[in-house]
Amino acid sequence: MEFKVSDVSNGTANNSTISYRVVNTDGSLYTANFTLSAGGTNESGSAVVDVNALTVQSITVTFGGQTLPPFQGAQAKTYFDTFMALFGLEVTFNNEEGVFTDSAYFHSTGSSTVSFGSVQFPVTTWVANNLPFSLNDCGVTDTITAYTLQVGSPPGTSLNFITYLHVTTTAPNTEDVTFQLVSITVA
Repeated sequence: MEFKVSDVSNGTANNSTISYRVVNTDGSLYTANFTLSAGGTNESGSAVVDVNALTVQSITVTFGGQTLPPFQGAQAKTYFDTFMALFGLEVTFNNEEGVFTDSAYFHSTGSSTVSFGSVQFPVTTWVANNLPFSLNDCGVTDTITAYTLQVGSPPGTSLNFITYLHVTTTAPNTEDVTFQLVSITVA
């Protein structure tokens, strides 16, 4: 999976490309390689993730050609949150899909077939019922002023993937985040 990510936080823009490749599965343990390109730098690494518990067993990271020792525990979580957050969102999305498509806040505008590299599959678009709206999550209330979500199932899988997500918030912080799946390979 390869994503283009655009994040404008309090007026500062950040653009990056991040890709993930699952190289091994053993039950709920997935080993995935990642590459992040942002601001003219490239980082890469590998993580072993328990996708059922979404816990990181270990993660290695390469900065400027130097591979750091494998991290575990709290350090692994920090690096996972930095480099693997979209992977984590994708592998847990099917359990959390209702949060993103709750009819109290969102409705579908229909489906269309979209290409992601050489793979095509139907995606469904979800938008907000009303804007702006407030959403309380874990004791923090966000004011959402823009929301578009697209989800679909690649051929050969029954899992829904987020293929596009754009969210703009004005409170408590001003954020404008977009990530878009640009390619996927189904093994």
